[in-house]
Amino acid sequence: MAANMSEELKERINEAARAADEFIKHIYYDHVDKKKPTLNKLYMDNGLLVYNGNGFNGKDNIAKFIIEMPSTKHDLTTIDAQPILDSSAGKTILIQVSGTVKIAGKRSRAFQQTFVLTADNNAKWKIVTDTFRLQDGICGEIDLN
Repeated sequence: MAANMSEELKERINEAARAADEFIKHIYYDHVDKKKPTLNKLYMDNGLLVYNGNGFNGKDNIAKFIIEMPSTKHDLTTIDAQPILDSSAGKTILIQVSGTVKIAGKRSRAFQQTFVLTADNNAKWKIVTDTFRLQDGICGEIDLN
């Protein structure tokens, strides 16, 4: 971190990192892989999911889509988080995740996922936007098995 970074900014960066670690490692992917019926509680009422180019508005529509998906198993490779510093955004963070996912027992595929989370009135993190994309290598699909 830069030497002249304010203590407040340092704390916001650290808070974003802690929140991302907890939310991603211990909450979100646990729900997606094991507790799909309760997933809608993680999204804002008007949350937005873009899954491989398919858009879903509202937490109930998002949950319906994910519940109807085949079973998944995510393995995370990287997590990056940073606070959104715009004062009108309140406590809001941007999280980027990469890893591999097995869908319905098929071979693993690389994925990239980006979240914008905001703290609700009860200081619980809720997903505002969620963008998921399966990744292919430059020369086509990469065999990860």
